[in-house]
Amino acid sequence: MASLRQTSKPWLRAAGNRLRFPRAHIGRSSYLSSGCRVDPGVVIGRECRVFAARLGGETRLDDDVIVGHRARVIGSTVGRHCVVEQDAEVYQCTLADWVSVQSKCALNEVRIGRYSYVAREACLDEVSIGSFASIGPRTLLGCGDHPVDLASTAPVFYSTRRQCGASFAPADHAAERRAITIGHDVWLGAHAFVRDGLTIGDGAIVAAGAVVAADVPPYAIVGGVPAKLIRFRFPAGAIQRLLVLQWWNWEETRLRAAQPWFVQPDINEFLHRAES
Repeated sequence: MASLRQTSKPWLRAAGNRLRFPRAHIGRSSYLSSGCRVDPGVVIGRECRVFAARLGGETRLDDDVIVGHRARVIGSTVGRHCVVEQDAEVYQCTLADWVSVQSKCALNEVRIGRYSYVAREACLDEVSIGSFASIGPRTLLGCGDHPVDLASTAPVFYSTRRQCGASFAPADHAAERRAITIGHDVWLGAHAFVRDGLTIGDGAIVAAGAVVAADVPPYAIVGGVPAKLIRFRFPAGAIQRLLVLQWWNWEETRLRAAQPWFVQPDINEFLHRAES
């Protein structure tokens, strides 16, 4: 990535972008490789790098964004310093600053807070994710639901979405989709599944391979099929203080100054320093 900045002359890039995409708004020093498809009205900030990707549907990229080969970013707002890796799909999403979406992820109607990442091949639909979240590879969030009390679970009878190409239903008769809320500083392990409509509290950890069928309280560690409470990360008093502290809302300068506090093992020492 650095070599592109070193070898490409900014004024040539800007002129070439204007000729290739005259109805898009492209900031200075941005690089769009051959093979890009950019719809009219797309806004690209300064010093972005887009590699043979598709940008459409009033997408807005802020400064210093990287979009990899064959990625698709449609109708989305992408914050500063974000990375959307190759073959990822981002539809109708909002990404805050410093978010990474790794290769072959599929995101639809997802909001992600700053300093979070979604690891490779994850599938997320109608999910709100806080800041400093770690979403493991091949996680499944927002896969939809089927009613279990009707004569059939086949959506052709109760849904107008035409999942199989046809529908017998004149109107929808069941809530197939319900949004999922993932808090701040949450870690979801690889291959975790979270059922629609649930909330994973701030600071929680979901073990790899877990099937989450109920809300997870803040700072809980859960695992298994179905997921059950293993333990809480900290004593109840410390958890309450962390929830009041809300360090994930601090400004970047304060976070950088506090970095040594985050890597020492005594939670009470961290709280003492953070609250002083």
